[in-house]
Amino acid sequence: MMSSANNLRRALAGMIARTRECEEELNALDADLGDGDLGSTLTAVASAVEHALDSLPDDMGAALTGLGKVIGTVSGSSFSSLLMIGLLKAGAALQGKRTVSAEEGTQTWKVALTAMLAASGAKLGDKTMLDVLAAIAEAPPGANLVDEVNRTIELYRPKLCRAGRARVASERSAGRDDPGMIAMLRFVEGAAGRRALG
Repeated sequence: MMSSANNLRRALAGMIARTRECEEELNALDADLGDGDLGSTLTAVASAVEHALDSLPDDMGAALTGLGKVIGTVSGSSFSSLLMIGLLKAGAALQGKRTVSAEEGTQTWKVALTAMLAASGAKLGDKTMLDVLAAIAEAPPGANLVDEVNRTIELYRPKLCRAGRARVASERSAGRDDPGMIAMLRFVEGAAGRRALG
């Protein structure tokens, strides 16, 4: 399956809507294990991305680079900074491409994940958003990514958070969902066209 800037715009529109729906949920989760503003931060990022949607170029590399820069100007949070790094790395890898094959997309996703891991100092298995990104990168072609992410979150729920803001409350994190992982789930739901569930 080939992806294009039009596919990207549709996915982003869904992610923006889903993020706004979940602002209070993400703030509450973050208040448990972080500083309580993840939902508000991502809603601000979503608004900035929405303003940029119509001007995204058809060059996929340039579009992803532009998104990374937009996020960087809106928020300096660790979550937003990692998103920016991943988008900039992906943008560089896809520069000049108007369409991206599924194989190219997977390889680019892995390149971006490697850069995000290096920047964060976290490792896979630390119970962070990066574990969700790794699960997406390793998903078989045609897999339901919402299901893949949900399985990953369930797998990590009993474990301790060993990186990110939640590591400060590591002793309380076992049995609780990492806020960044849930944020990534909401992004994937939005991209898939899923709205508020139950």
